[in-house]
Amino acid sequence: SPARVVMSSLVFASSRWTVRPPRGASTCDAHASRAKRPAEGVRDTFGVRLISGDFGTSFGSSRVRRSRSGDTVCVAYRPDTLQQRTTRRDIPTSSPHRGGSCVVHVQPNGDGNADANAVKTSSIQSAITFAQANYFLLGMCLMVFTAYLNPGFGANGGPLKPEVTISKLAVRVMFLISGLSLPINELKAAVTNVKANLLIQFFIFVFLGLVVTYVLAPILLSLGVLSPELIKGLIILSCLPTTIGTGVALTNASNGNVAVAIFHAVFSNIVGIVLAPVLIFWHIGKFTGINMFGTTSGAGAADFSSSLGKLASTVLQPVLIGMAIRSSPQFNSLLSSKPVKQKLKLTSDLIILSIVYNTFCNTFLSGFGVSGGKVTGLFVVLTVLLIGYKACVFFSANLVGLERKDTIAATFMGSQKTLAFGLPLIKALFGQSPDLVWYCLPILVYHPLQTFLGSALVPKLREWGEGDREGSTSSVNA
Repeated sequence: SPARVVMSSLVFASSRWTVRPPRGASTCDAHASRAKRPAEGVRDTFGVRLISGDFGTSFGSSRVRRSRSGDTVCVAYRPDTLQQRTTRRDIPTSSPHRGGSCVVHVQPNGDGNADANAVKTSSIQSAITFAQANYFLLGMCLMVFTAYLNPGFGANGGPLKPEVTISKLAVRVMFLISGLSLPINELKAAVTNVKANLLIQFFIFVFLGLVVTYVLAPILLSLGVLSPELIKGLIILSCLPTTIGTGVALTNASNGNVAVAIFHAVFSNIVGIVLAPVLIFWHIGKFTGINMFGTTSGAGAADFSSSLGKLASTVLQPVLIGMAIRSSPQFNSLLSSKPVKQKLKLTSDLIILSIVYNTFCNTFLSGFGVSGGKVTGLFVVLTVLLIGYKACVFFSANLVGLERKDTIAATFMGSQKTLAFGLPLIKALFGQSPDLVWYCLPILVYHPLQTFLGSALVPKLREWGEGDREGSTSSVNA
């Protein structure tokens, strides 16, 4: 294979030729006093080999030769040489430095093993980095696969006792963490931005619920694209609050109004404790034609009045306790620190994964019931719905004349749906329903989709936000 050459340790020096001595000689020369790193250090940094050979360009020539010891090389080059050529390929030198030395470590009788090892190490590191960045998505896939292999182990009544450890304990801890994670003190920064606040809250709690219940659900049901259970899951998704962390992070990355994003992350999750269940039962009642308030209905439907007590003890009480702890001066700075926030997020993600595992264990134990075509149809529907949802928020924000930074915040916060709050809420409201997995699937699919699409929009929205406003309406080139 072609030899790889890496020019390293380029330093400012004179315009004369500079030769780096082999190992055993002095580690620096008079014309490269700043290049004091020995050959071993260069190899440790770059992990590559350099085969001896001649180099030449129209600007001058250089020579690389192996020392007698066979494990180091000396590189001599003209200061004005900006590109070096081997007989096999061009190797661009991006550094603008003039003069200096370059030392690259080689192995005796190089046979390509070092290159192969370097590639193998790089592949392993890349895999580890990918796993760390996508551990939650990989964890969801692992939980579903594990549940499929042995559903009885994690199902209700199994040895893990998830009806207690997850439904009663873990879900409460999840909402306690939600309360601890809400930065209450930062609400004041954006509370006076009335126009942006009304628009974003409208899109979080009102717009999507109306579209899904009265427009999308009848169409999907008549076409047979989704089952009634998955459509109910769509309705539940449409009523959930926005995300706490992801939307704020995307807004910040796009140079949007972070204060507005934080305000709606906090406000919608506080209001959503009561408003989201009310909207869920209202829209499901309209879809099914059953009064969900105060009457018991069959086929897995939940009774709103009987859920109020469970909602208060499972959701409201832990969130309020967490908010009270967060507001105390003794704990506020600690909970705002990055290490603690990372640990809380990791704990939250693990609880969500345990809920996913228990939900699919119960589903596989009783029979999946819905074909893969329905799940594929859900993915397509959610993809189109998310793109249209974000587009509606973006153009509406422009239409009412919001500042560009506010529009960016609205685009993310108005179209995000929280998995951390939503999944435990669904578990608390419909934990005994045989259709629980179908109520959970839409948010489980929507969550990675919104993260992927949001990340793809960041550079476009950042560029758009930094430009001058040319009109009351603008568009982002996808």
